[in-house]
Amino acid sequence: MLYKATRHKENTSERAASLLSATYRKNIHTMLAQRAVLQKITKLLNDHDIPFSMLKGLGIADQLYDDPQTRESKDLDIQIPPHASRMAIQLLSANGYIYRTHSLRANKRVTLKRQLSEMKRFKDLTFVDRQFSTAIELHQRLFKVEPKNLTADFNAAINFQKTPSVLDSYYCFYIILHGAASLWMRLKWLLDVSLLVRKMPVSKRQEVMELARTYGCENTIIASLRFVEEIFGGSLDDQWQMILREQERSGEIEKLIDIFRESLMTTSPDRPDAPLRKPFYFDKTAVLFGKQIGLFSIIRTRIATSIALRV
Repeated sequence: MLYKATRHKENTSERAASLLSATYRKNIHTMLAQRAVLQKITKLLNDHDIPFSMLKGLGIADQLYDDPQTRESKDLDIQIPPHASRMAIQLLSANGYIYRTHSLRANKRVTLKRQLSEMKRFKDLTFVDRQFSTAIELHQRLFKVEPKNLTADFNAAINFQKTPSVLDSYYCFYIILHGAASLWMRLKWLLDVSLLVRKMPVSKRQEVMELARTYGCENTIIASLRFVEEIFGGSLDDQWQMILREQERSGEIEKLIDIFRESLMTTSPDRPDAPLRKPFYFDKTAVLFGKQIGLFSIIRTRIATSIALRV
């Protein structure tokens, strides 16, 4: 987006213009590779009757951006039903896709049992296409720790459309939560939501807020929307402002906005929560869903994940 925004500006330095132009060209190449890989994955999964949806990435770029090539995406996120995990893993392995283990032990022997275990622990597995070096994240649920039935409800709502519509209330809800789950560490996610909320019909806005109440993350959604408006002024029109005025502006919401602001501005982009003072059991999911996720579940998940990385 910076390339498009600055290419006709006289005050853009020659070096900056050159770097932005090179990045734009590189992104075009990356997206062409991703589209080629998606075509192969689509055929493979369709041939074996495995339902799937492509989340974020190319779908968001095509639906929200005038020029999709301006929206960078590092991988393909493929959501499948949990019962299809075994078959999908076997298909990708049998067709030459390289598995990238979560384990810290580089020489750890890869088995199907191990892959299924890692998918359960981490929610997704990563495979790499040999030809294009494109990463594919195979998801069986949306978040590492989440409220009961969230993924099942989401899958039922989008009905495994290949590319869910950004105007679907469940998908809008997920896109906002996804950015919040990473504490809005990337500016492009905020831009996605800035464009998304401008397009969202009034009826869908109310549905998103109802979903937030259902899954116990109303503060997170409100804080995220206010943060988007803070960074990209004009994102929220009068109708949005009226919806948010109906919600109590609590200290918890202000605290979340402070966390998001610090995460976006951190000097440690590889660890967005690094600057935060946090107890040992801190988990970004706890910020996301609040009391819907119990402390015991957070601690249990962190311990299990830590062990899985090392064995």
